[in-house]
Amino acid sequence: MTEDPTPDPKPAKRRFHDLALPLRILVGVAFATIVTLTIAQVFFRFVLNSPLVWSEEVVRILLVWMTFIGAAVVCWDGRHLSVDVLFNRLPAGLRRVMRVFNAVVGIAFLAALAWYSIPLLEIGWHVGSGALDLPDTVIRAPAFVGGILMIAFILLRWFYRRPRESDRGDGSDTTDAI
Repeated sequence: MTEDPTPDPKPAKRRFHDLALPLRILVGVAFATIVTLTIAQVFFRFVLNSPLVWSEEVVRILLVWMTFIGAAVVCWDGRHLSVDVLFNRLPAGLRRVMRVFNAVVGIAFLAALAWYSIPLLEIGWHVGSGALDLPDTVIRAPAFVGGILMIAFILLRWFYRRPRESDRGDGSDTTDAI
């Protein structure tokens, strides 16, 4: 057996631990549950003429949780929507400054979101939902939990992934905002 004398032109990429993987799975399960419950609700309502009273409320709760947990996953990936026409034309040094500015503004906004969600969580314990008889906190908690997760993922991305991404040595500069 002979070895191939030509070296691999592409260096091996470093693998990062996907800290958001459990949340990705959770979002996928929530989405599948939403689709299944919605189809079941249509079937029970129009075919069996016996609607599932609780399904709409479960779907609403899952949708809100899925939105905020999914936003945290997108923070980890650095793929929030952005308008980067001007950003891509900036010099590399100014792009780094803009990334720091975006991260600071994002963290400040998310901290305010989480902080001002706390009184709503306290109020929600005294208000019940309709069919499931759950405290209203269940539908209000995703803003708090999602805000904290997004802050954590922005910081983890900045300190864990960013230094390694700049070690690529190919001269490329990532364009994601955070």
